[in-house]
Order: sequence, then structure tokens, then C-alpha cells
Amino acid sequence: MASSTADAGTANARRKALFAAVCSICVESGFSSAERAAVESLVEMLQSCLFEIARSSRAFCELSGRTEILSGDVCVALIEMGINVESLWSFAKRPNRITLPTPGLQTRSPTPKILQAGDKKPLPPHIPEHMVPFPDPHAYIRTPTHKQPVTEYEAIREKLASQKRDVERALTRFVAKTGPTQSLFADQSAPFPLIACKPIP
Repeated sequence: MASSTADAGTANARRKALFAAVCSICVESGFSSAERAAVESLVEMLQSCLFEIARSSRAFCELSGRTEILSGDVCVALIEMGINVESLWSFAKRPNRITLPTPGLQTRSPTPKILQAGDKKPLPPHIPEHMVPFPDPHAYIRTPTHKQPVTEYEAIREKLASQKRDVERALTRFVAKTGPTQSLFADQSAPFPLIACKPIP
């Protein structure tokens, strides 16, 4: 999802740059106004031309056994398309040229992190600032994952009494299930079993 959004933003910026270039060429040629559809058609033609130049340059580059395109590959691609390379210098040096402003760089807003524990520590003075910053503190700082033991006297006594009561109840149930029992009700022996009383000899 994020990559498709970034691709759409790049395509939109490229389209705006081509639109501005086509408009400036139209103004240099003497046009004072133009329909939007006509300018869009010229933008499509310019984009197709640039794409074909780039594709042919890439093909000549790979044909030469290289991975990076050189200016010679671009010149051969222009010649193959029938464009006079010598006329490009006079076109670049024309007197009424309109210079387009350099598009400003948009700063990306940092994506909020799902898990943010603590504040990031700055780099120590002996580490240069161009080095990678520290990761999030939870990635390298020890954080206890258990509760601290209770040290209050009253809480300890209540917990001990509760544990003793639970142990007595569990032991009584165990003896009632494993040993001889007596029942409060004659017809129901399963619920409410009682430990059988053993007579003292």
C-alpha cells in the first residue's frame, strides 16, 4: 500500500515537470494560450519520446556489456530515432530560453512507530553524527517483565492465609474422592461427599 502511494506521487511529480516543460516550449514558440487537452497530448508525446530514448539507450548499454548508460549510448539512440544531435546544442543555447525552477524536495513525514517505549538517546560525543542513531530504547535496555515481590507484612499474612485455606480445601476434596465417604443424602452419593469417620479403637 505504501509503495503504490509513493509510485503515484513520483508519477504525479514527473507529470507536472513535463507539463511545465511543454508549457514553456509553447510560450517560447509564441503561443499565449492553449487548451488543456492539447497540452496533455503534447505531454504524452514528450513522455513517449523520452521513454523510447531511455529504452534504446539501455539496450545499447547492455549490448556493449555495461550496466550504466553513457552519453554515447544516448547519442546513438537519438541518431537511431532520427534526431539531429548537432541541433541540440543550438537549441540549448537559444536566447529566449525559459529556465524552469528546480522542484523542491518534499520532506517525508516520519511514519509513527507502533511500539514506542522511552525516549531515544543521543549519540555520545566520541561517535560522529553521521553514524546510525541508536535504535528504540526497548530494543537494548533491560526492562523487567515480572512484578516486584510484595514486602508488606499484612499482604504477606493475607496471602499465606489464603494459600493455607486453598490447600486445606484441596486436600479435603482429594481425601473425599479417594477414600471411603459418607453422603448427606441417601439417593445422591456424588454431590456433597463427606469424609467417613473412623472410630477410635
